[in-house]
Amino acid sequence: MLPESLQKFKDEAEKVLSELEKLRGNAVFPLLYSWNRLIAKPDVDKVYDCLLKMGSQPKLDVIIFSRGGDPDQAYVIGNLLQSFVSEKLTVIVPRYAKSAATLIVCSADEVAMSPASELGPIDLIVEMEINGKRRYISVISIMELMNMIRSGWFGDMALKVTELIDKRLPLLELGDYGRLTDHTVNLAERLLIRRMWRDDPEHAKRIAKELCKDYKSHGAAIVASDLESKLKMAKLGEEVWKLVWDLHKLWIDNVIGYENSFPEGAKYEPIDFKLGKGLVFCTQLIEG
Repeated sequence: MLPESLQKFKDEAEKVLSELEKLRGNAVFPLLYSWNRLIAKPDVDKVYDCLLKMGSQPKLDVIIFSRGGDPDQAYVIGNLLQSFVSEKLTVIVPRYAKSAATLIVCSADEVAMSPASELGPIDLIVEMEINGKRRYISVISIMELMNMIRSGWFGDMALKVTELIDKRLPLLELGDYGRLTDHTVNLAERLLIRRMWRDDPEHAKRIAKELCKDYKSHGAAIVASDLESKLKMAKLGEEVWKLVWDLHKLWIDNVIGYENSFPEGAKYEPIDFKLGKGLVFCTQLIEG
């Protein structure tokens, strides 16, 4: 049994998805992650199960909402989606597909974004303990901090800042993080070359580098107007976008709103459920 708010979302959202499929004339695959969930290794098995049950499709719309997660697993999910679509894979971003989720966007033949939609730099996140709490730190932020130290931005405080960093993050690991950034470029490049820019691999390489290295902030918003001539954009039409936005509002009101209502310090656990042909990854309250 799903919590009431999640069940309400499922019931109402599946009606919208059914209308979308009729209007678009092809299958629609929601892939929705709440703020409390990141793209992770076990998700690949669940996505693969859903795709096997759905079967190969000539055309597929993937509707994504995610703040990111493990880039390698996002790459595998993108590769899976590509392998199940023979003609056109469209990734629709109602609002957010940030960090590793942008890699999934790179798997598409075309991307649909509204003026409210945003992608984000494809950035690895490292987990570390700070003051007894687990924190997730952007590799872009780490490398930018080191660039600031090298450029003299901290002046006489540079040595002190370096010592503080070394306590949290051994400096010997920084070379590994530089290589990891190059790794994400390679992942994006491979996805782009397979479909969207199969006829222009050099362009794919330039866009992959830009998405992974050219932004100074992990939280940078990359909107549709920033991507003109960089990604192939789909025009969905007003009626389709209205349904997509209706789905998004149901998601925000019932799933994100449900998680935001958890009392401070409450305990919650991950929960996954089928939504139409796709999946939802969120959490449910267990104690609070």
